Amino acid sequence: MPPIDERRLRQLDALVEMTRLINSTLDTQLVRQRTIEAATRLLGTEAGSLLLRDPETKELFFEVTVGEKGDRVKSVRIPPGLGIAGRVVETGEPEIIPRVSADPNFFGDVDDVSGFETRDMICVPVRAKDRMLGALQAINKLDGHFEIDDMMVLQAFANQVAVAIENAQLYQESISDGLTGLYQHRYFELRLREELERAKRYGHPISVMMIDIDHFKQVNDKHGHPAGDQVLKGVAAVIKQGTRMSDIVARYGGEEFAVIVPYVPKYNVVPMGERLRADVAGTKFHGINVTICVGIGYFEGDDMTLDSEQLVAVADKALYEAKNGGRNQVVFAYAGETPPS
Repeated sequence: MPPIDERRLRQLDALVEMTRLINSTLDTQLVRQRTIEAATRLLGTEAGSLLLRDPETKELFFEVTVGEKGDRVKSVRIPPGLGIAGRVVETGEPEIIPRVSADPNFFGDVDDVSGFETRDMICVPVRAKDRMLGALQAINKLDGHFEIDDMMVLQAFANQVAVAIENAQLYQESISDGLTGLYQHRYFELRLREELERAKRYGHPISVMMIDIDHFKQVNDKHGHPAGDQVLKGVAAVIKQGTRMSDIVARYGGEEFAVIVPYVPKYNVVPMGERLRADVAGTKFHGINVTICVGIGYFEGDDMTLDSEQLVAVADKALYEAKNGGRNQVVFAYAGETPPS
């Protein structure tokens, strides 16, 4: 085992590196993975895991695992208060467990599923201010026994994970619409510029859908603004559910929404718009029926002079035509050079 000073130096270097990573990225998955890897390496353990608490069910689930057979436990959920991690989350106190099998709280289902044998472990809480997020575990010391210093190091890594999660949540809140949870207008504009440049560079299609709730003022006038807010939230949820994870869905303003749809050709993007229109028309929002108009601006990636404002203008014009054409419909328009025959 290296001298204590050398071990401490390695630990400090690793923590500094994690701090740099947290300050340079909002990719919490990358931070979590790197943190667990660094912790298990520095502490000399066979495995490690990060468990997060489901805010609704309070169950713990394995967010990140490091070590042999770790992937096998990704489907396991630990009921509240069960397991060593469950106890640590409830008490908020870190623990060293020298013989796991003798602990009455040990949740053996995890080893049964994975085929892994847990002998000893350190388990520390992951908390952000007054919120308990989960627990971080270092499992099976390869050389000797876990000591208090090891627990302090693991807690320092857990604190870094908590900071990364909190930073990502704060950023998400800053770019999200408070009512619908969709992205805000300004974030939509930023992402559209990025996606449009990518479409030009690689020559792939990109579309913008502008979506407006038909006669929304009548909803507010007849049912009141609280009911109108519920309709906005409901329509936003239907649009979000009807799009892909790679699509960027935003509240553009008022009762208007916008969707960036990269990589999808015309023969797929128009049916996608039709599905959204039909899904909204077929849903009751707290007893209220509404319809939408969808204007699609479509770009083939063939005009290097087209900018994001022009693409939005094409989609906006298509939306205007949908409204003038009787509403509850989808209108498609090309942006850029002469449309293909």
